[in-house]
Order: sequence, then C-alpha cells, then structure tokens
Amino acid sequence: MLRALGVRQALGVIRKCPREHSLAIAGAAVDAGLDVLEITLDSDDALGQIRELVAARPSAIVGAGTVHSAAEVEQAANAGVQFVVSPMLSESVIARALALGLVPLPGVATPTEMARAIDCGAPAVKFFPAAQLGGPAFVAAVIAPMLGIKIIPTGGVDISNARQYLDAGSFAIGIGGSLFTSAALRTGDASHIDRSVREFLQVITP
Repeated sequence: MLRALGVRQALGVIRKCPREHSLAIAGAAVDAGLDVLEITLDSDDALGQIRELVAARPSAIVGAGTVHSAAEVEQAANAGVQFVVSPMLSESVIARALALGLVPLPGVATPTEMARAIDCGAPAVKFFPAAQLGGPAFVAAVIAPMLGIKIIPTGGVDISNARQYLDAGSFAIGIGGSLFTSAALRTGDASHIDRSVREFLQVITP
C-alpha cells in the first residue's frame, strides 16, 4: 500500500458522504485515477461504505480515517481496509494496526511526534493540520534533519498548493474537502468529482 501511495502521490479523503451517494462518489474518484481513498469513521455508516467500496472496486486501496482506538482498528480491518489514519499519535492504534497487517498513518504536528511515531513502527506520518502548522515551508524545513521521513500533509491541501507540498519533499498529500466538496457529496454529483479529480491529478503529475 505504501509503495503504491508513493507512486500515486495522493490520498483522497472522503468525509461525511451521505451513505446513498458513497459508492458513486468514491467510484468516480477511482475511475478518474485517484484510487487510494480514505473514508473517515465519522461518516454515515462508514464501515458499510468501506465494505461496499472494497467489494465494488477491488483494485482500489481503501483505508479508514479518523481512527481513535485499537477497537476501531479492528472494526476497520474486518471491513477490508489496507490502512488506517488517525488525527493524532496513538501508540495503541499503531500497534494494533501493525499486528493486523495494516499500514498505520498517525497524525503528528512536531518533529518529536514524528520521531515517536517512527519508533512505534509507523512507516509514514500524517502531518496535520498542515496549513495551520506551517504548510510546505514546514515540510521543506524538517525533511532533511528528520532523515527523509515519509510525510503526508493533510488539512488545507488543495489544487493551488498541492504541487508545493510535493516539491517540498512530501511523500504524498492527503486532499479532502477541497476536492470532495460538501455540495458534491450532498447531491451525489459524481461528474463533478470526476472533473475535479482529473484536474487535480494533472496538477500534481510531474
């Protein structure tokens, strides 16, 4: 999963999509080329959304986001995810994910938290909320002294700054609300997602 994410350089975050539109929205993103997707657990029937997407798009790399506990890791694993993403650094989440063969992406805000996450076995970290914590300049400043740590900025990433984050040395980027807009999710506008994803991928492709 991690190798594929590094090649694709982007992780789509789908948060609070209405259950009735979830497969159409996620499927449109996959068909447009964004096939690493995180469905957050605060979404309507998130585990059901995950199961349906895994079954309908077996080539997609599907993960669970907003994971807070080891119990949620187990639930996500049973739904068929390949990775779990947390908004914070939780040693128990990392440990349970690794024990179940999943890739943990813990949320971090400082170099100290990055180092702790790696010591706990996380192969990469979610830098969150990236925009509020320094944006691309932060990534560029820490990537070398942190010995090339795999950083995935999330939070405030959009089509206007995505390339900047990658040029700063990010392993990949997480993009959510600016791509999967609340209006598109609310109405199930898959055609909007298709257009937005294609435009976004053109911007980040070298």
